Amino acid sequence: MLLGLGHVDLLCRDLDRSLAFYAAVFGPLGLTEPFVVEGERGEQIHYLRFPTPGSGSLGLRQALEEQEFLLYAPGLHHLALTVATSEDVDVAHAAAVAAGAEILHAPRRWPQYHPEYYATFFLDPDGFRIEVAASRDARL
Repeated sequence: MLLGLGHVDLLCRDLDRSLAFYAAVFGPLGLTEPFVVEGERGEQIHYLRFPTPGSGSLGLRQALEEQEFLLYAPGLHHLALTVATSEDVDVAHAAAVAAGAEILHAPRRWPQYHPEYYATFFLDPDGFRIEVAASRDARL
């Protein structure tokens, strides 16, 4: 039986910058300090665990080469993270603004997904599109 998503790993141009960004934006919402393991190339993988045990983690590791992220190229389109409330969406948005993120969509309702779907979208330091949505509305 499939239980859920275990983790997602992102390759970063500047690992320290990305670690600081994710800590600033999602630390206040419970994302843990990194748990560091060695990757298959000998690199460090920094797993930022979600606050509920067994709910997964986000892995950050240093990229080997410089390559621009392209939204509609094969690969990741965006990473959607679920928070408990609409107020938490607003907290993530404010923290992303304070961290210098490019905001794609300020928090608002997205009725085309669900009548009460409330989310914000922004770019992380590597240009990955991040969505933050309230849990009661985020079952897509």
